Amino acid sequence: MISASSLHETWDLLPVIIWKLSANGFVLAANRASGELLGYDPAEFLNRPADDFLVNSIDFKFLKNRIEMIGRVANQEACLLCKDGSTRHVVIDAGAETSGGSLGEIYCAISDRSQRKRTEAHAREQTELLLRNEEAIIIQNLEGQVIYWSMGAERLYGLPAFEAIGRPLPRELGGDPQILTEARRCALSTGEWRGELKNSTATGTQFVVESRWALLRDQSGNPQSILIINEDAAESRLLEEERLRAQRQECIGNLAGGIAHDLNNILQPISIAIDMFRGRLADNESQEVLGMLDSNVRRATELVRQILTFTSGVGPERQTVEINSLFGEVANFVRQTFPKTIQLHVSVEDKIPAILGDQTQMEQVLLNLCVNARDAMPSGGTLHLHAKSHLIEENSATLQPSEEKRRTDNLRAKPGRYVCLTVRDSGLGIPRVIRNKIFEPFFTTKGPKKGTGLGLATVLGIIRRHGGSLNLETEEGQGSSFHVLIPAVGTSPKDSEKPGTTSEPKTSPSGGETILLVDDEATVLKVMQRSLEKSGYRVLTANDGEEGFALFKQHAGEIHLVITDISMPGLDGPEMTAAIHKISPSIPVLGTSGLDTHPDQETLRALGLRKILGKPCNSQTILQAIRQVLDE
Repeated sequence: MISASSLHETWDLLPVIIWKLSANGFVLAANRASGELLGYDPAEFLNRPADDFLVNSIDFKFLKNRIEMIGRVANQEACLLCKDGSTRHVVIDAGAETSGGSLGEIYCAISDRSQRKRTEAHAREQTELLLRNEEAIIIQNLEGQVIYWSMGAERLYGLPAFEAIGRPLPRELGGDPQILTEARRCALSTGEWRGELKNSTATGTQFVVESRWALLRDQSGNPQSILIINEDAAESRLLEEERLRAQRQECIGNLAGGIAHDLNNILQPISIAIDMFRGRLADNESQEVLGMLDSNVRRATELVRQILTFTSGVGPERQTVEINSLFGEVANFVRQTFPKTIQLHVSVEDKIPAILGDQTQMEQVLLNLCVNARDAMPSGGTLHLHAKSHLIEENSATLQPSEEKRRTDNLRAKPGRYVCLTVRDSGLGIPRVIRNKIFEPFFTTKGPKKGTGLGLATVLGIIRRHGGSLNLETEEGQGSSFHVLIPAVGTSPKDSEKPGTTSEPKTSPSGGETILLVDDEATVLKVMQRSLEKSGYRVLTANDGEEGFALFKQHAGEIHLVITDISMPGLDGPEMTAAIHKISPSIPVLGTSGLDTHPDQETLRALGLRKILGKPCNSQTILQAIRQVLDE
């Protein structure tokens, strides 16, 4: 007869958990595996209820009832609590001694199934990935027959698995048979093959796939099968084109930045010279010519800014935009450039509020809409520009033309006070079938070399950046109306200012302080010097940062203000400013730049500048900035 001690020693050799339980569920004995698998010392089990370790739905009562009913517990899944708080998935087999019909001690053999559970879960995850994978995954045996055909293969080729499995590669994977033969030969000899294959769907649609073949081996290292993964090359080609497009965009942005800097340096002296001649030439004809020159300089400046906005994402420069002035610029352009067969009507509501935004970009919005209206009236017609106040209350739509006449994805604005700018034409109208596409980039109904498809996409982007919304009302044969809603500000325009008129320049502030002017462009330096001297300032000039720093050291006690170009060869503006501030930390410095003209305060502090003026800027802007800084 085996003694109890010998029995327990035998239990300790077993890799499974062995428990001896009393009839009321207390642990009377536990083997070594109990502690090794659950993290306890075997003594910690003794005289504790088994329910302290059984978690979830299986408890001692369940085990006892099962034994009483059928005499044993077999392959019962359960969970045991480990000492560190984790759980282990186990399978319990149990039986009991009986004495006089009463249940005696219960013996439990508990096998760890955690690894099996993890393996099953991993297998389910892999199966789910295969089901969801868009790539076609195919396995063929060494005889060339398909033994696995994934859901991705079904979707890509339109061929169900039951038609593909057990047969040679279907004709849909065809193309050049020599390429397939070479792919198979390489996979068997070198272990892999990569290349492009011409494939087709079950219905005959042709497409190209990127194909990867790999040799699979069994546990002994012998060749077993060939794995084929085919991916539609169209998506990867689109991603590659997008990457190349982004690289081109970056190159264009860098090029545009350099061109913008040079163009703005060219426009800067012209802008200042116009202001100087305005004060000297008082006759009407000269003033008209100077006004035309000033308008062209501003339009060139706007063009440069638009390029920078498109290529590098420069945001709108926020300022108060008066509606009469905005409509005046657009109306002048339309009257000068549109065919005489198109009649223009402009109406602006009295005391209409201003908007906050970038006048250049808002002009671009209206001009794009006007050009589209012109193209919709090839035989002539009527173009209306109308502006009015518009209040949007809670739960009310921006505008509500009938469904069949409006763009179906009509944008809605948030409640508040807006200015509604309407461009309406009497042209052909927009067909219903394309109304949802007209704002997509590169979509155009104009012929080759006549339209890029970027106009309305740019319009929508600008309006959204200004916190506004856009509405389209159109009917074939009866024209179109675009309603632009832009948030209003509290100020109102001067009632006397009408569309097409230009306000007189204000008196330039002047002073007698000494200014150090630093710029590597000789024409900019000379014209700015004359303009400042005409306004009463004493001006010291330097052609670069090194010369500017040397001049400041020589006249440190005399100089009240430094104006420097940001970008210069050698010692640039910020570097020169840092050197000057080591000598005189309190000296104010104004920057000028042909690029970003509205950095945040943190950037200004980092550069050591009070303000940056965007080139080109006129005399009035420069003189006002000087006085603002000097009078602080």
